[in-house]
Amino acid sequence: MNKQRETFSEVSLAQDPKRQQRRPKGNKSSISGTESEIFQEELNLPNAPLNHQGIDKIYDCKGLLPPPERLTAEVLGIICIVLMATVLKTIVLIPFLEQNNSSPNTRTQKAHHCDHCPEEWIMYSNSCYYIGKERRTWEESLLACASKNSSLLSLDNEEEMKVLASISAPSWIGVFRNSSHHPWVSIDGLTFKYTIKDSNNAEHNCAMLHIDGLKSKPCGSSIKYHCKHKL
Repeated sequence: MNKQRETFSEVSLAQDPKRQQRRPKGNKSSISGTESEIFQEELNLPNAPLNHQGIDKIYDCKGLLPPPERLTAEVLGIICIVLMATVLKTIVLIPFLEQNNSSPNTRTQKAHHCDHCPEEWIMYSNSCYYIGKERRTWEESLLACASKNSSLLSLDNEEEMKVLASISAPSWIGVFRNSSHHPWVSIDGLTFKYTIKDSNNAEHNCAMLHIDGLKSKPCGSSIKYHCKHKL
């Protein structure tokens, strides 16, 4: 009887595979749990350095300007440098030029157009000047200036003489003499104090402004003229 029971038990075990599967159930679950943990760790491990790399990239990019903005910043920097150089150059050169100028237009106040003077007149040192474009005799020039409520040019100083000579010369001035035996006088009757060249010629009894200074000339000659009106 005992042998028959053992044989029956072995046969029952062989025929029932479910019982054989139940026995390793605990081992399988533990193994699968370990494998799942390892799998999850393997999945999670690459994510960590990727996240750090992304953060580093974002951090690094914050310190860098995009190419268009960087180009704009560089252009603005160059413009600022050029402007500063221009300002410094102006500050340095203006005093130097003021000390070393030699031409009449820089040694004296420049003649310029002004609202205080009529149209086509220029202003210099509190006086208005008309630069005649047409050529006239000395007497015709005298009358032309009188018609403009002014007088034929009278010279107050050498600077005025140089400035007007640089604008238009030769031109008549309001100076004459009755003959070579008489002194040079201005149209207001005062003796003229400046030297007039070529005064030895008896026919040269009117004075003109020349680039080389003052010269005598026949009063019937036709040249340009200057009118002066004091403000």
